Amino acid sequence: MAEQAEFELHGLIHYMGRLRETSARGMRAALAQAPKCRFGMLERLHYAIQTYGSDGAIYVSDLARAAKKPLPAVSRALRLLEQDGMAERQTDPQDRRKTLVRLTPAGQEALHAGEEALNAFFTRVMARMKPEQLAQMMELRNVFIEALEAETTATWEAAKAKGESSHGKNL
Repeated sequence: MAEQAEFELHGLIHYMGRLRETSARGMRAALAQAPKCRFGMLERLHYAIQTYGSDGAIYVSDLARAAKKPLPAVSRALRLLEQDGMAERQTDPQDRRKTLVRLTPAGQEALHAGEEALNAFFTRVMARMKPEQLAQMMELRNVFIEALEAETTATWEAAKAKGESSHGKNL
């Protein structure tokens, strides 16, 4: 029984890696049809603005904190988005020491086009499944991720309690 559980675990880990690689490859193919926009960076900036910003903008320092990245790395990424006309930085009029970043209209259009391309791609993917398979997948879609998130939190808390580093190895 233990050998079967170990084999199933190995298969699950292999499946997760294959899912990550295959979906990333499919998403890149779908986005090839959309305007060039550094979609991943643009989408993460949009999410950070929606989650941590206000009035359609976010402070660069808050963006770095939310992304858990050093400020110079965030600035380099923003410079690329600015060069493409997708984002703009401006000094905060109330506090000239702070810089705000927001999506430009071109950035919002590119983000929307990318989202449409991905939605169309995954709609076609799901159309390849039998209706009962799709229904079962949709019914169970959050069960595994919720268990994974709960165990991840518990594992990090146990590591912190032991005084171990909170940084794992890259996979």
